[in-house]
Amino acid sequence: MTARERLLLAVLLCGSATTALVLVVLIPVLPLLAQSFGGGTSGAQLSQAVMTAPALGLIAGGLLSTAAVRMVGTYRLLIVGLVLYGISGSAGYFLSGAPSLLGVRFILGIAASFVGIASTALIASRFDSVARAKFLGIKGALGSVGGIGGILIGGYLGSLGGWRLPFLLYAIAFVMLGLAWLTRGEGFVRTGGAAEVVPAPAKPAPGLLSLWPFYVVIVAFGVVLMMTTTQLSFLLGEIGISDPTAVSRIAVMASVGAMIGGFGYGRLAGLIGLQRIFPLVFAIWTIGLVMLGFSYSGLVAAIGCSITGVAAGLFLPHMITTLAETASDEQRDRAIAMLYSAVFLGDFLNPLLIEPMTVVLTRHGAFLAVGGFTLMAFFFSLYRMNRERRTLATN
Repeated sequence: MTARERLLLAVLLCGSATTALVLVVLIPVLPLLAQSFGGGTSGAQLSQAVMTAPALGLIAGGLLSTAAVRMVGTYRLLIVGLVLYGISGSAGYFLSGAPSLLGVRFILGIAASFVGIASTALIASRFDSVARAKFLGIKGALGSVGGIGGILIGGYLGSLGGWRLPFLLYAIAFVMLGLAWLTRGEGFVRTGGAAEVVPAPAKPAPGLLSLWPFYVVIVAFGVVLMMTTTQLSFLLGEIGISDPTAVSRIAVMASVGAMIGGFGYGRLAGLIGLQRIFPLVFAIWTIGLVMLGFSYSGLVAAIGCSITGVAAGLFLPHMITTLAETASDEQRDRAIAMLYSAVFLGDFLNPLLIEPMTVVLTRHGAFLAVGGFTLMAFFFSLYRMNRERRTLATN
């Protein structure tokens, strides 16, 4: 791999970090933003709407990407995404009104979706086997690093220059844009590990519509992924932990766990094989969710968060790897775009599905119920893995 190829790979691996920054940079300055909107309940609601507006953009961007990759190509989609990301993200520094901030934050979500999908598709199309799993895992782990760093840097910038200054952090996209432009036209040597391999001929894979069971699974576990994001603070409130600093210290353990899972995914997949990843992920998820369901201290909650984070860090790169192996070369980019839309849809559905559950079961009970769901997924994936093995042995 040449120096320019390594440089492009570095840009692609940072694709998930751009998505993480969209969701976390404003968290430390939300009270300041609420005050700029007049304070009180209405100010708080407007500030939260500004922070979460990119979520709808992420869903829209995923759907748009399925057509965009066919029209302009994956590399051009990356370039367009970085341009939009830098402009719409940093525009918040110069704007004040809620409508304008909501608009540019929605566009920022679309741009982040473009960057995340294009970078993932470019990695998936240029590597095979173990190398693909390794780099997708690292990409996901760097997303967690970006989330942790975004909160810390956003808070520091907010203390220096108020709620506006953290918006300038999104200008990092212009640096990535310059690097991506310098390396345009570069490809990668496809590798299956340490040794170079010849790419397999294009395989006739099922159409996108025939992959619907895969996307249903993604939506369902998109809901699970968000448990430590949308529900954790309320869970901690039930046990008397409401101080923002204490909550953030516990919540960040999920990102730490996801970072560990992402960095370890490639090595783990090579060690135990791709087939065993699903049962392992669901088992880890079940342990973490059950611990959170029975957590009545900050220590237990922090451990539960870190365990669920490991599962999340393994799950996403494994789903992308599985999809990349299943979809044909012509369909892979659009299939990955649909995957991101499914994940973001699951994220959006989490409060709509879990909130009514908490009315009946309490927040702790809801975590236990979701843990029961992942336990069933564990037994099903274990059964399916064993059935496939028996079928192969018979043939």
